Amino acid sequence: MNKVQIRKYASGDYDQPILLDESDLIRSKQQQYLRILPNVQLLKEDYFNLTNLTCNYPKLDIDSPDIWTYLKPVKEELECEKTQNWVYIENGTFRLSQQALRKHGPIICAYRPILRGKDDFSTIEGQRLFPIVDNMPLVSDFFRADCRARDGSFYSNIHSGIQFDAGLHMRHIWNPMVKTHLGYNVLMFGFDSISRMSFIRLLPKTYSYLVQQLGAVVMKGYNIVGDGTPAALLPILTSQTEMELPESRRGHIGAQTVDHYPWIWNKFKDNGYVTQWGEDGQTAGTFQMRLLGFRNPPVDHYMRPFFLVAESMRTTKPYCFGSVSRHQNMLNWMREFYEMYPRQPKFSFLFHSQYSHDSNNRLPYADQELYNFLLYMNTKGYLDNTMLILMTDHGARYSQLRKSYQGKLEERLPFMSIRMPPKFHKKYPHLIKNLRLNSHRLTTPFDIHETFLNLFDFQDDEDYQSKSNRSYSLFHPIPDNRTCESAAVESHWCTCLQWKQIVNFQNHSLIQTIGEAVVDYLNNYLADVRNECALLKLLHIHKAQELAANDMMLKFDKSIDKDGRIPGF
Repeated sequence: MNKVQIRKYASGDYDQPILLDESDLIRSKQQQYLRILPNVQLLKEDYFNLTNLTCNYPKLDIDSPDIWTYLKPVKEELECEKTQNWVYIENGTFRLSQQALRKHGPIICAYRPILRGKDDFSTIEGQRLFPIVDNMPLVSDFFRADCRARDGSFYSNIHSGIQFDAGLHMRHIWNPMVKTHLGYNVLMFGFDSISRMSFIRLLPKTYSYLVQQLGAVVMKGYNIVGDGTPAALLPILTSQTEMELPESRRGHIGAQTVDHYPWIWNKFKDNGYVTQWGEDGQTAGTFQMRLLGFRNPPVDHYMRPFFLVAESMRTTKPYCFGSVSRHQNMLNWMREFYEMYPRQPKFSFLFHSQYSHDSNNRLPYADQELYNFLLYMNTKGYLDNTMLILMTDHGARYSQLRKSYQGKLEERLPFMSIRMPPKFHKKYPHLIKNLRLNSHRLTTPFDIHETFLNLFDFQDDEDYQSKSNRSYSLFHPIPDNRTCESAAVESHWCTCLQWKQIVNFQNHSLIQTIGEAVVDYLNNYLADVRNECALLKLLHIHKAQELAANDMMLKFDKSIDKDGRIPGF
């Protein structure tokens, strides 16, 4: 197939087609967005060499009644306040909306910094600054603005931004990267409780842009290794499970805060990176609900104080901060992080749960906003030197959905996509090919961590040696014979299908129908040489097998302890 040289990347240095896995072109009957674009070159199934894989992951039905019975996604847009917020942030400065100034006349504001308290479970209010003028540099990442206009109108809201820090701007000079570091930024955004299939169902515009225009690779065999968000994120961020890390559970003897975990962002910091982490759920915080949280801020820009205050606010529009959705606010904070540190290496990871944790039905609210964010970041060139990861932690875990066959599988198969910059494709085509091949193999959160480590020890001409026998860098081939056992996936979480003998298959009319269909296919294939080949007929079926999930996975009901460590069957 001829490559179509059409798409111009934001960096403007070269043209390149998008190679797209044909199996990524799936969409729900309810969707209209996924049309094949002219710059796309399809990769057929034989490209991925699937015949010798020990682990065959399930091919799921995007329109499965098992799932749609429990899905009633919103069709309308989210309604926030119609009046535009008076205050916004622009590259670390406090700005007043020109629309508000034109409508209400001169505006004066008070600025109250929102600061972290002694630990993860308290905030303090900084010294009130008054009056605040337009274009004033932020003195904190988070603040409450109370404003009054000449016409008597009043405005009060909380805001997030990135405060200028000279030390952070110099870190890459004081702590230079190791010489073998690839040097890319890392930008991660995640959703809670969304399977790979539901990401495609409910975020169609984002998904189409991600795979067809950004060329992201979606990991079809990405399998969870435990129950809940900590079990999904800890292996990515530390390379270990909660049980392997120091005791940090509330009420347990010897428990300590999670500061001493081997966080990957610390390794990035040591190599000159500025770091950012945040999630919108605080009562059920990933490292705070059952665990003791952090004693000290874990990253340079830490969002927890902001959302602690947000959760305590009483509002008739719980998904909004005034005219801006809370989801959009998180995306804005990532954008502002990039704008504050244009030349510094960056590690950013934000995790959103409000639209999806209790129900997937609100997730469509995020689609246009996330699409716009990706489009903006790409157009501005911010993705030209960035490893972009869009992901989810696990699928939906609502009781009835979780009991259905496809629901069980989707819970274990979250969304994981990796997009490397165009220059990486051009310079390391063999590594991109490995990444694509791995997208059809069993992968886990441990592999994401190992891939991060590969960034620090990047040798183009040498095979990267994994630091663990249960993980692989996704830039290098995952063995054909990888199993859940070798990947540290317990059997009740394992989605690899197994060949099972069908007992009494002679009594199954479907087996007979399939056998006859195979013979018909062969006869049609040989039609052009019929004078040389006899017409085949089905005489007897000697053996019948089916690909099926393992019994432990099918019998699993839910974890019977609050820590998600003991399976219940």
